Amino acid sequence: MTPPSSAFKKATKKEEPPLTAVVILDVFDQRFAPIQESYPCIGTFPICNVPSVNLVLSWLMRTEVKNVLLVVSGLNAQHVETVLNEWKLAFVELTLVVCDGVTSVGDCMREMVNRELITGDFMLISNPTAVVSSDLSTQIAEFRKRRRENADNVMTLLYSNRENPEGFVLGISSETQKLILYPHANSLNLVKAEKFHFYEGVEIRRDITTTGIALCSRLIATQFSDNFDFTGIDDVVREILSKDDILGMSVHVDVLPSKDRAFCAYDYESLIILNTLMLERWFYPLVPERSDPTRFFSANPRNLYLEEEGNEICIKANTWILNDSCSTVALGVKTKISYDTTIRNSCIGAHTEISSKTKIFGSIIGKNCKIGENCQIEYAFIGDNVTIPSGTHIPKETIIGNGVVFPKDLPTIQHSAIFRKAIDEDKYEKLSSQPVGSVHVVKYRHGGPFWRRAVDGRTNFAVEVEDSGTEGSTSEEEDEGLDDNVRQFYDEVFESMEKILESENQVMRNLILEINSSKLACNVSPEEVAKNVFAAFLELPHNQELRPTQALIERWNELFTNYYQSSSEGQKVDERKQKSQINLLLAVEEKFVREEGFRARTPNLVHFLYQQDILDDNAIIDWYKSIDISMATDGIEAGVKTDLKERMRRIVDWLQEEDEEESDDE
Repeated sequence: MTPPSSAFKKATKKEEPPLTAVVILDVFDQRFAPIQESYPCIGTFPICNVPSVNLVLSWLMRTEVKNVLLVVSGLNAQHVETVLNEWKLAFVELTLVVCDGVTSVGDCMREMVNRELITGDFMLISNPTAVVSSDLSTQIAEFRKRRRENADNVMTLLYSNRENPEGFVLGISSETQKLILYPHANSLNLVKAEKFHFYEGVEIRRDITTTGIALCSRLIATQFSDNFDFTGIDDVVREILSKDDILGMSVHVDVLPSKDRAFCAYDYESLIILNTLMLERWFYPLVPERSDPTRFFSANPRNLYLEEEGNEICIKANTWILNDSCSTVALGVKTKISYDTTIRNSCIGAHTEISSKTKIFGSIIGKNCKIGENCQIEYAFIGDNVTIPSGTHIPKETIIGNGVVFPKDLPTIQHSAIFRKAIDEDKYEKLSSQPVGSVHVVKYRHGGPFWRRAVDGRTNFAVEVEDSGTEGSTSEEEDEGLDDNVRQFYDEVFESMEKILESENQVMRNLILEINSSKLACNVSPEEVAKNVFAAFLELPHNQELRPTQALIERWNELFTNYYQSSSEGQKVDERKQKSQINLLLAVEEKFVREEGFRARTPNLVHFLYQQDILDDNAIIDWYKSIDISMATDGIEAGVKTDLKERMRRIVDWLQEEDEEESDDE
């Protein structure tokens, strides 16, 4: 009997529903208080004079996403209503979700779960300035593949292949791309790791930047509901990593290929960078003139963009005039710019007037501003209705709020923003303001900067000083935590050296590998590495006398050459080499101050290190000059440091004479 034809048909593959996009339009960082005077909802803040939400919806149109949930706080809902009318035909469903009383991304997500608006896998865009040039089809397909293989693969974080200046660090499995190490709260480059992480294929990445985009399962949304203290996606990631054995969930990382560009702004510095990247068309096909459905932008040579009103549109070339020294500029409607101004990498808002011979570089200037003649503005953010008198020089990284008449005699005040009047400190509880002349200067209570969110990798989302006992504090407790990392590094180096010393085959490559692993695990600086490697060496029981120490230095020459010399050339390499050698000498100095029995052999040890080409003469001389007796804590320490200088004087004089003789020979 012949089987029916249906028996030969392939089973139809079940199509997975497209991802829903959840876009958080508010930013809950109080550093953006100057922006929120005009744009309470940061999603409506213009990048290149295009509202940032329009940029997000433009690139979402090129993805598989059909349903978009725009999430906004109740206070800011009215500012987003026009977005629905402009974009309602671009998606199957475009829904505005108004959440009352929310103060964080976590609050928004909890509200979404309570209303049962998230029913499956979704794309979370937690930053309303996130832009990407790709349709993310490859990344979405890989996310689905992981989900099919194991339902516990609950999230994929997307990162851009772009080096970040903040020193952000991740530890990722080189084989599976599973996230292993993630920074601590209030830090970008402080991770808690064990040595075994660096023997199990964990790749440390410092060359990537967050995009503000995550591909998530519904379980991620419920994590916010189960933990009411979670304020952002970072809290969920840390929870999953810290309770891996309990929750059984996995987070993966997908780094976009170099040809795909992605970025998001998280402070004023990154806002300027994003504005410049958009003007330079790095995210093509996402460009200013194609990203707003209701307004017309003309794109001109030298990356010059002009917003034109509907009744005055003229598409002829060169219908507006800027001189040849202007490039990479966006101008709003009816701006008045003198021909002899110089503007580069900047965005100028509508109805703003800029007078003769003014120079503007890398800045964002709002609407209805008046800028006088011969002004100079570099890397600044200026709000709406601001007046800058003629001849004013605006210092770099200046932030000016709405309606300010900038005083020419205003002193430079670091880590602050300038407002027309005192801020509402009940609303902005992390900020404080004080009058300075005709304006008010606003600062963070904890002293962190406004312009950028991180200094040396430490973020400035900290709470007020009086809350220093809390987990998010950047007070003395955190400094002690960093010292603990250095002490842990020292202990691990000392232990590794003892093991090598006891072994028959003292292979320096193995010791260097151990030390480098400890360096990554403890996240210490190169200066601390240089200092503590030699400090640990000096404490070995083998080094109680000079001759055994000299013999061991000769045997371990490969180790010291690795950390205190370099086979590379170049000015920066020389600077790093000299810094590392000076840190070696600082370790010697500390032992000299601490141990009386070490003092007699110190000059001979330094001379021997010079003979072995581990120390250069310049490093020894600079270190000798840096021994500051006035900084001693008491008379005893002052006396000891005076003794050190006296003992080292002969060697330093000899080195300087040798340098003079070489100069004479030349």
